[in-house]
Amino acid sequence: MLTTLESTTTFAPELGIEGLTLRNWRDESDYAKMLPILYADRLAQGLEESVTLSDYKTSFETMPGMNVRTGVFLLERYGEPIAYKTVRAVPEADGSYRYAHYGSVLPEWKGRGIGHAMILHSENVLRALAKTHPAAAPKFFQTFLHNTQSDLIKLLEQEGYAPARYFFEMLRENLDDIPEYDLPSGIETRPVEPQHYRKIWDAMIEGFKEHWGEEEHTDADFENWLRRSHFDPTLWHIAWDGDRVVAVVINQIDVNDNAHYNRQRGFTEDIATLKEYRGRGIAQALIVRGLRRLRERGMNAAGLRVDGENATGALRLYEKLGYRPIRTVMAYRKGLEIGD
Repeated sequence: MLTTLESTTTFAPELGIEGLTLRNWRDESDYAKMLPILYADRLAQGLEESVTLSDYKTSFETMPGMNVRTGVFLLERYGEPIAYKTVRAVPEADGSYRYAHYGSVLPEWKGRGIGHAMILHSENVLRALAKTHPAAAPKFFQTFLHNTQSDLIKLLEQEGYAPARYFFEMLRENLDDIPEYDLPSGIETRPVEPQHYRKIWDAMIEGFKEHWGEEEHTDADFENWLRRSHFDPTLWHIAWDGDRVVAVVINQIDVNDNAHYNRQRGFTEDIATLKEYRGRGIAQALIVRGLRRLRERGMNAAGLRVDGENATGALRLYEKLGYRPIRTVMAYRKGLEIGD
Protein backbone atom coordinates (compact mmCIF):
# COMPACT_ATOMS: atom_id res chain seq x y z
CA MET A 1 0.00 0.00 0.00
CA LEU A 2 1.02 3.62 -0.47
CA THR A 3 1.85 5.42 2.73
CA THR A 4 1.13 9.01 3.59
CA LEU A 5 3.82 11.58 4.25
CA GLU A 6 4.43 12.91 7.73
CA SER A 7 2.56 16.21 7.46
CA THR A 8 4.75 18.10 5.00
CA THR A 9 8.16 16.91 3.84
CA THR A 10 11.00 19.02 2.52
CA PHE A 11 11.17 18.35 -1.21
CA ALA A 12 14.21 18.12 -3.47
CA PRO A 13 16.64 20.30 -1.43
CA GLU A 14 19.18 19.80 -4.22
CA LEU A 15 17.14 22.24 -6.33
CA GLY A 16 18.09 25.08 -4.00
CA ILE A 17 14.50 26.38 -3.76
CA GLU A 18 13.82 27.50 -0.19
CA GLY A 19 10.51 26.63 1.45
CA LEU A 20 9.68 23.77 -0.94
CA THR A 21 7.60 21.02 0.69
CA LEU A 22 5.53 18.08 -0.48
CA ARG A 23 2.39 16.78 1.20
CA ASN A 24 -0.46 14.37 0.59
CA TRP A 25 -3.94 15.48 -0.46
CA ARG A 26 -5.81 16.43 2.71
CA ASP A 27 -9.43 17.12 1.89
CA GLU A 28 -11.75 18.33 -0.85
CA SER A 29 -10.53 21.90 -0.49
CA ASP A 30 -7.33 20.76 -2.21
CA TYR A 31 -9.16 20.32 -5.52
CA ALA A 32 -9.69 24.08 -5.66
CA LYS A 33 -5.94 24.56 -5.13
CA MET A 34 -4.96 22.03 -7.80
CA LEU A 35 -7.33 23.09 -10.58
CA PRO A 36 -5.79 26.55 -11.23
CA ILE A 37 -2.38 24.84 -11.56
CA LEU A 38 -3.81 22.48 -14.17
CA TYR A 39 -5.37 25.37 -16.11
CA ALA A 40 -2.23 27.51 -16.04
CA ASP A 41 0.04 24.64 -17.05
CA ARG A 42 -2.09 23.42 -19.94
CA LEU A 43 -2.94 26.86 -21.30
CA ALA A 44 0.75 27.84 -21.24
CA GLN A 45 1.43 24.79 -23.43
CA GLY A 46 -1.32 25.65 -25.90
CA LEU A 47 -3.63 22.85 -24.70
CA GLU A 48 -7.36 23.19 -24.15
CA GLU A 49 -8.85 22.98 -20.66
CA SER A 50 -12.39 23.70 -19.49
CA VAL A 51 -13.13 21.23 -16.67
CA THR A 52 -15.28 22.58 -13.84
CA LEU A 53 -14.34 22.11 -10.21
CA SER A 54 -17.24 19.69 -9.75
CA ASP A 55 -16.24 17.56 -12.75
CA TYR A 56 -12.58 17.71 -11.71
CA LYS A 57 -13.50 16.31 -8.29
CA THR A 58 -15.64 13.59 -9.86
CA SER A 59 -12.80 12.57 -12.17
CA PHE A 60 -10.61 11.75 -9.18
CA GLU A 61 -13.39 9.99 -7.31
CA THR A 62 -14.16 7.71 -10.27
CA MET A 63 -10.63 7.15 -11.63
CA PRO A 64 -9.64 3.44 -11.60
CA GLY A 65 -6.86 2.71 -9.13
CA MET A 66 -6.93 6.19 -7.59
CA ASN A 67 -6.84 6.77 -3.84
CA VAL A 68 -6.60 10.53 -3.45
CA ARG A 69 -5.30 10.33 0.12
CA THR A 70 -2.22 8.37 -0.91
CA GLY A 71 -2.01 8.99 -4.65
CA VAL A 72 -2.24 12.80 -4.88
CA PHE A 73 0.58 15.09 -3.74
CA LEU A 74 0.71 18.88 -3.54
CA LEU A 75 4.01 20.71 -3.86
CA GLU A 76 4.04 23.98 -1.95
CA ARG A 77 6.44 26.84 -1.39
CA TYR A 78 5.94 28.37 2.03
CA GLY A 79 2.47 26.84 2.07
CA GLU A 80 1.36 28.06 -1.36
CA PRO A 81 0.71 25.30 -3.97
CA ILE A 82 2.88 25.58 -7.07
CA ALA A 83 2.52 22.04 -8.46
CA TYR A 84 0.79 18.74 -7.90
CA LYS A 85 1.16 15.16 -9.06
CA THR A 86 -0.82 11.93 -9.06
CA VAL A 87 0.17 8.27 -8.97
CA ARG A 88 -1.89 5.11 -9.28
CA ALA A 89 -1.49 1.44 -10.08
CA VAL A 90 -3.90 -0.20 -12.51
CA PRO A 91 -3.99 -3.92 -13.38
CA GLU A 92 -4.48 -4.45 -17.10
CA ALA A 93 -6.58 -7.15 -18.72
CA ASP A 94 -3.49 -8.99 -20.00
CA GLY A 95 -2.14 -9.49 -16.48
CA SER A 96 0.37 -6.62 -16.51
CA TYR A 97 0.43 -3.66 -14.12
CA ARG A 98 0.44 -0.04 -15.22
CA TYR A 99 1.99 2.46 -12.81
CA ALA A 100 0.63 5.77 -14.04
CA HIS A 101 1.81 9.21 -12.99
CA TYR A 102 0.92 12.73 -14.04
CA GLY A 103 1.92 16.19 -12.86
CA SER A 104 1.27 19.89 -13.40
CA VAL A 105 3.54 22.80 -12.52
CA LEU A 106 2.77 26.51 -12.58
CA PRO A 107 4.48 28.00 -15.66
CA GLU A 108 6.51 30.49 -13.61
CA TRP A 109 8.13 27.61 -11.73
CA LYS A 110 9.17 25.63 -14.76
CA GLY A 111 12.80 25.33 -15.78
CA ARG A 112 13.90 24.90 -12.14
CA GLY A 113 14.06 21.09 -12.11
CA ILE A 114 10.75 20.62 -10.31
CA GLY A 115 9.18 18.48 -13.05
CA HIS A 116 12.17 16.15 -13.11
CA ALA A 117 12.17 15.81 -9.32
CA MET A 118 8.43 15.07 -9.35
CA ILE A 119 8.89 12.27 -11.90
CA LEU A 120 11.63 10.68 -9.79
CA HIS A 121 9.52 10.91 -6.64
CA SER A 122 6.51 9.40 -8.44
CA GLU A 123 8.63 6.50 -9.67
CA ASN A 124 9.91 5.84 -6.15
CA VAL A 125 6.39 5.81 -4.71
CA LEU A 126 5.14 3.51 -7.47
CA ARG A 127 8.18 1.22 -7.24
CA ALA A 128 7.39 0.63 -3.57
CA LEU A 129 3.78 -0.14 -4.47
CA ALA A 130 4.88 -2.55 -7.20
CA LYS A 131 6.58 -4.71 -4.59
CA THR A 132 3.13 -5.60 -3.25
CA HIS A 133 1.97 -6.96 -6.62
CA PRO A 134 2.66 -10.38 -8.19
CA ALA A 135 6.38 -10.67 -8.89
CA ALA A 136 5.91 -12.39 -12.25
CA ALA A 137 3.51 -9.78 -13.66
CA PRO A 138 4.97 -7.41 -16.29
CA LYS A 139 5.18 -3.89 -14.88
CA PHE A 140 5.76 -0.48 -16.43
CA PHE A 141 5.54 3.24 -15.71
CA GLN A 142 3.23 5.22 -17.98
CA THR A 143 2.13 8.78 -18.64
CA PHE A 144 0.11 10.43 -21.41
CA LEU A 145 1.05 13.63 -23.22
CA HIS A 146 0.47 15.50 -26.46
CA ASN A 147 3.09 15.41 -29.18
CA THR A 148 3.41 19.21 -28.91
CA GLN A 149 4.74 19.04 -25.32
CA SER A 150 8.36 19.11 -26.42
CA ASP A 151 9.88 19.94 -23.01
CA LEU A 152 8.09 17.07 -21.30
CA ILE A 153 8.98 14.69 -24.13
CA LYS A 154 12.65 15.58 -23.72
CA LEU A 155 12.47 15.13 -19.96
CA LEU A 156 10.78 11.73 -20.18
CA GLU A 157 13.15 10.44 -22.84
CA GLN A 158 16.11 11.49 -20.71
CA GLU A 159 14.66 9.25 -17.99
CA GLY A 160 14.37 6.26 -20.32
CA TYR A 161 10.74 6.59 -21.43
CA ALA A 162 9.74 5.96 -25.04
CA PRO A 163 6.47 6.29 -26.96
CA ALA A 164 4.52 3.04 -26.75
CA ARG A 165 1.32 4.05 -28.52
CA TYR A 166 -0.15 6.92 -30.52
CA PHE A 167 -3.75 8.11 -30.30
CA PHE A 168 -5.53 10.60 -32.50
CA GLU A 169 -8.07 13.16 -31.39
CA MET A 170 -10.41 13.40 -34.38
CA LEU A 171 -13.05 15.90 -35.40
CA ARG A 172 -15.97 15.82 -37.82
CA GLU A 173 -16.13 19.53 -38.53
CA ASN A 174 -19.81 19.56 -39.44
CA LEU A 175 -22.85 17.38 -39.07
CA ASP A 176 -24.06 17.89 -42.63
CA ASP A 177 -24.35 15.05 -45.13
CA ILE A 178 -24.46 12.30 -42.53
CA PRO A 179 -24.61 9.02 -44.48
CA GLU A 180 -27.30 6.39 -44.03
CA TYR A 181 -26.31 2.90 -42.87
CA ASP A 182 -28.81 0.22 -41.90
CA LEU A 183 -28.32 -2.30 -39.15
CA PRO A 184 -28.04 -5.91 -40.35
CA SER A 185 -31.11 -8.14 -40.17
CA GLY A 186 -31.92 -9.25 -36.63
CA ILE A 187 -30.07 -6.38 -34.95
CA GLU A 188 -32.05 -3.52 -33.46
CA THR A 189 -31.70 -0.47 -31.25
CA ARG A 190 -33.90 0.39 -28.27
CA PRO A 191 -34.27 3.38 -25.94
CA VAL A 192 -31.88 2.96 -23.02
CA GLU A 193 -33.48 2.23 -19.66
CA PRO A 194 -31.73 2.07 -16.26
CA GLN A 195 -32.20 -1.70 -16.14
CA HIS A 196 -30.04 -1.92 -19.28
CA TYR A 197 -27.00 -0.20 -17.78
CA ARG A 198 -25.25 -3.31 -16.51
CA LYS A 199 -25.70 -5.20 -19.78
CA ILE A 200 -24.39 -2.20 -21.69
CA TRP A 201 -21.37 -1.92 -19.38
CA ASP A 202 -20.59 -5.63 -19.62
CA ALA A 203 -20.82 -5.57 -23.42
CA MET A 204 -18.60 -2.49 -23.61
CA ILE A 205 -15.94 -4.09 -21.41
CA GLU A 206 -16.13 -7.32 -23.41
CA GLY A 207 -15.76 -5.37 -26.66
CA PHE A 208 -12.71 -3.53 -25.33
CA LYS A 209 -11.10 -6.60 -23.76
CA GLU A 210 -8.50 -7.09 -26.50
CA HIS A 211 -7.70 -3.40 -26.91
CA TRP A 212 -4.24 -2.11 -26.06
CA GLY A 213 -3.97 -0.96 -22.45
CA GLU A 214 -7.42 -2.17 -21.44
CA GLU A 215 -7.86 -2.33 -17.68
CA GLU A 216 -9.08 -5.15 -15.48
CA HIS A 217 -12.44 -3.82 -14.32
CA THR A 218 -14.36 -4.35 -11.08
CA ASP A 219 -17.92 -3.80 -9.86
CA ALA A 220 -16.70 -0.55 -8.32
CA ASP A 221 -15.69 0.63 -11.80
CA PHE A 222 -19.26 0.04 -12.97
CA GLU A 223 -20.64 2.11 -10.10
CA ASN A 224 -18.15 4.87 -10.88
CA TRP A 225 -19.11 4.76 -14.57
CA LEU A 226 -22.68 5.60 -13.56
CA ARG A 227 -21.32 8.72 -11.82
CA ARG A 228 -19.27 10.01 -14.74
CA SER A 229 -19.73 13.60 -15.80
CA HIS A 230 -21.93 14.07 -18.88
CA PHE A 231 -23.62 10.69 -18.35
CA ASP A 232 -26.61 10.98 -20.69
CA PRO A 233 -28.15 7.71 -21.95
CA THR A 234 -30.52 9.64 -24.24
CA LEU A 235 -27.49 10.20 -26.48
CA TRP A 236 -26.45 6.54 -26.58
CA HIS A 237 -27.10 4.04 -29.37
CA ILE A 238 -27.08 0.40 -28.35
CA ALA A 239 -27.38 -2.59 -30.68
CA TRP A 240 -29.28 -5.65 -29.45
CA ASP A 241 -29.49 -9.18 -30.77
CA GLY A 242 -32.47 -10.48 -28.85
CA ASP A 243 -31.68 -9.93 -25.17
CA ARG A 244 -27.97 -9.51 -25.79
CA VAL A 245 -26.17 -6.18 -26.17
CA VAL A 246 -23.73 -6.63 -29.06
CA ALA A 247 -22.46 -3.10 -29.76
CA VAL A 248 -22.47 0.28 -28.05
CA VAL A 249 -21.87 3.89 -29.05
CA ILE A 250 -21.74 6.17 -26.02
CA ASN A 251 -22.09 9.85 -26.94
CA GLN A 252 -21.88 12.86 -24.68
CA ILE A 253 -22.17 16.63 -24.71
CA ASP A 254 -19.96 18.75 -22.45
CA VAL A 255 -22.08 21.86 -22.02
CA ASN A 256 -19.40 23.69 -20.05
CA ASP A 257 -16.69 22.98 -22.64
CA ASN A 258 -18.96 24.25 -25.41
CA ALA A 259 -19.72 27.43 -23.49
CA HIS A 260 -16.05 27.96 -22.63
CA TYR A 261 -14.94 27.71 -26.26
CA ASN A 262 -18.12 29.11 -27.84
CA ARG A 263 -18.85 26.00 -29.89
CA GLN A 264 -21.45 23.26 -30.21
CA ARG A 265 -19.49 20.01 -30.26
CA GLY A 266 -20.54 16.53 -29.19
CA PHE A 267 -18.28 13.58 -28.47
CA THR A 268 -18.41 9.92 -29.33
CA GLU A 269 -16.83 8.73 -26.10
CA ASP A 270 -16.93 4.94 -26.36
CA ILE A 271 -17.45 2.64 -29.36
CA ALA A 272 -17.33 -1.12 -28.88
CA THR A 273 -18.59 -4.21 -30.72
CA LEU A 274 -18.44 -7.80 -29.52
CA LYS A 275 -15.82 -9.73 -31.46
CA GLU A 276 -18.21 -12.16 -33.15
CA TYR A 277 -20.37 -9.28 -34.41
CA ARG A 278 -17.58 -7.24 -36.01
CA GLY A 279 -17.37 -6.72 -39.75
CA ARG A 280 -21.14 -6.48 -40.20
CA GLY A 281 -21.45 -2.68 -40.25
CA ILE A 282 -23.08 -2.42 -36.82
CA ALA A 283 -20.72 0.21 -35.42
CA GLN A 284 -21.00 2.51 -38.43
CA ALA A 285 -24.80 2.28 -38.33
CA LEU A 286 -24.78 3.25 -34.64
CA ILE A 287 -22.25 6.05 -35.13
CA VAL A 288 -24.29 7.79 -37.85
CA ARG A 289 -27.40 7.48 -35.69
CA GLY A 290 -25.40 9.11 -32.91
CA LEU A 291 -24.30 11.94 -35.18
CA ARG A 292 -27.89 12.65 -36.13
CA ARG A 293 -28.90 12.64 -32.47
CA LEU A 294 -26.14 15.14 -31.68
CA ARG A 295 -27.37 17.32 -34.54
CA GLU A 296 -30.92 17.14 -33.17
CA ARG A 297 -29.54 18.38 -29.85
CA GLY A 298 -28.04 21.46 -31.49
CA MET A 299 -24.49 20.26 -32.09
CA ASN A 300 -22.68 21.13 -35.33
CA ALA A 301 -19.50 19.05 -34.92
CA ALA A 302 -18.39 15.82 -33.26
CA GLY A 303 -15.10 14.61 -31.83
CA LEU A 304 -13.59 11.34 -30.65
CA ARG A 305 -10.25 9.74 -29.72
CA VAL A 306 -8.92 6.58 -31.34
CA ASP A 307 -5.95 4.29 -30.91
CA GLY A 308 -3.89 4.81 -34.06
CA GLU A 309 -3.01 1.11 -34.15
CA ASN A 310 -6.43 -0.28 -33.27
CA ALA A 311 -6.56 -3.76 -34.75
CA THR A 312 -10.27 -3.49 -35.60
CA GLY A 313 -9.64 -0.81 -38.24
CA ALA A 314 -11.43 1.88 -36.24
CA LEU A 315 -9.28 4.70 -37.62
CA ARG A 316 -10.23 3.86 -41.21
CA LEU A 317 -13.90 3.65 -40.26
CA TYR A 318 -13.88 7.06 -38.61
CA GLU A 319 -12.13 8.64 -41.59
CA LYS A 320 -14.76 7.07 -43.85
CA LEU A 321 -17.43 8.72 -41.71
CA GLY A 322 -15.86 12.16 -42.07
CA TYR A 323 -13.64 12.47 -38.99
CA ARG A 324 -10.12 13.90 -39.42
CA PRO A 325 -7.17 13.88 -36.97
CA ILE A 326 -6.54 17.23 -35.27
CA ARG A 327 -4.16 16.29 -32.42
CA THR A 328 -1.88 13.42 -31.43
CA VAL A 329 -1.67 11.99 -27.91
CA MET A 330 1.09 9.58 -26.92
CA ALA A 331 1.44 6.99 -24.19
CA TYR A 332 5.04 7.03 -22.93
CA ARG A 333 6.24 3.97 -21.06
CA LYS A 334 9.29 2.70 -19.21
CA GLY A 335 9.75 -0.79 -17.86
CA LEU A 336 9.66 -1.22 -14.09
CA GLU A 337 11.82 -3.87 -12.48
CA ILE A 338 11.33 -4.58 -8.80
CA GLY A 339 15.07 -4.45 -8.32
CA ASP A 340 15.23 -0.92 -9.75
